[in-house]
Amino acid sequence: MLASIKLEVMSPSGEAPDEGSIAVEFHMPPICSPLVRPGRPAEVAPVISKNLEDILMRSGMLNLKELCLISGKASWLAYLDVYCLNADGSLFDAALISAVAAFTHLEIPLVSVGDDGRVFTVGGNEGKAKYELVNREKRKLTITNVPFSLTCALHKDNVLADPTAEEESIIETSVTIVLDSSDQIVSIQKPGGAVTSMTTIKECISLAKDRRRKLREILMDNVEAMEVDQTD
Repeated sequence: MLASIKLEVMSPSGEAPDEGSIAVEFHMPPICSPLVRPGRPAEVAPVISKNLEDILMRSGMLNLKELCLISGKASWLAYLDVYCLNADGSLFDAALISAVAAFTHLEIPLVSVGDDGRVFTVGGNEGKAKYELVNREKRKLTITNVPFSLTCALHKDNVLADPTAEEESIIETSVTIVLDSSDQIVSIQKPGGAVTSMTTIKECISLAKDRRRKLREILMDNVEAMEVDQTD
């Protein structure tokens, strides 16, 4: 997966004048799978887009007030684009950790407001001295309750964690467990299929807890490595 975030200034809504907003789009270009044809969007892409946005908001990972520039006048709209480079199963899981990594690494730029009310970015020490800044320093978002997910394939009495695309094509159904940093359940999604026993669901939750701990270590190590590279 490849994830990127673009910031754009918007007018906040009347219901939340001191909050910004996010928009999520999941892309599946033809390069990711021979099953994806040029000019024909994959049917699963908009479903994953909606699920990603729902989980990012429901988990409480983001505080939208941190995207506010001027209450009632201007705030940031963060466009998150996630591109699938290799569709080999468990797409939502891979897309979610890519989205989390992108927001963890996001840096809010220095901005100022012109006499005409236009918001523009400011760079360098000269810019800091010349313009009155809305935010004094570049900053990162406060990330809390990070969500991690695990998809389990269910086939008869068997549970298979993190199935490949080939395995997904022959299983009866699947269940996706989303947990936050405290192992609290954020979401359980099961797209149809036969009724699943509570014992099986508990087994999937246990596997998801183990996976969450491993993914968190990998995420933190890579985020720290990116920060070191930027410093160098």
